[in-house]
Amino acid sequence: PPQNQPFVTSSISTLSTGSCPTEQPTSTTMADRKPVNAAAASKPAAKAKKSSSSKSSSSSSSSASSSPSDELVKLVWLGAVVYAAFFFLSNAYIIRLQAIQEYGPVIHEFDPYFNWRATQYLYENGPKKFFNWFDHKVWYPLGRPVGTTIYPGMQFTAVFLKNFVFGDSMSLNDICCYIPAWFGVCATILVGFIAHEASLPQNTGASIFGVMLDGIRGRYADDESMGSGPGKKRVWNYYSPSVECAICAMGFMSVVPAHLMRSVGGGYDNESVAVTAMTLTFCLWMRSLRNQDKYSFLFGILAGVAYFYMV
Repeated sequence: PPQNQPFVTSSISTLSTGSCPTEQPTSTTMADRKPVNAAAASKPAAKAKKSSSSKSSSSSSSSASSSPSDELVKLVWLGAVVYAAFFFLSNAYIIRLQAIQEYGPVIHEFDPYFNWRATQYLYENGPKKFFNWFDHKVWYPLGRPVGTTIYPGMQFTAVFLKNFVFGDSMSLNDICCYIPAWFGVCATILVGFIAHEASLPQNTGASIFGVMLDGIRGRYADDESMGSGPGKKRVWNYYSPSVECAICAMGFMSVVPAHLMRSVGGGYDNESVAVTAMTLTFCLWMRSLRNQDKYSFLFGILAGVAYFYMV
């Protein structure tokens, strides 16, 4: 063929001169072989790169194909959580309003009625006269210095709601009747927050016996040992089963008799507000213990304020 003519002529010329085509300098043959070896070595690398790219493309396509189902599962999980929380909280409020629905906004029992009288005196005369008030109608015949023998947080809360929230749209008597139900629902929510914070993966890496043993030895657990607990990230920064634990805690707190009997509508007593303030203090204190959050000290300050309000 015509393309083989240079090769034929060169071979004829070498035969006529009597020189062997293999008698070439070694450096020339090595130089000629290097590009061949480099090309040969580049072929497996190209194949590996091509295979890795095909694997990555296949994995990305598989993840892209599985992402709609994952998003659907997340939406279903979020909907179930929202529905369960709404169900427990709404029923907690309805149960506590049963007395008001049957008998109207009436103060029940003796201590709630005295608390109502103290709230009315605070609303009509102000804090200064309230703390200097000597009530001759209680502890007869001695009377009672109310300002130094009462926990005034509940009275100040009712007056604050009357002056700055409801105004003339709701009477002071109705506010005092509804406060136990309102704060009972708030306590239910805060108990759920406490359960959520206690069951996060970074807080469940150690057992209670290990924590007690570390406390006896005076040793503190690091974030790595405490952060090995079970948990799966669902939506945003919410983990499972931490959210499920919070929902179950809300369900228990909404109907537990020990709290229910102190947060019924019309039972205007100290425990109706004190339990909410106590759970708020615990919730903020637990939140302030996160080592990886640089703003945890703010929750510590708020925990101190909530503790003052509770006391």
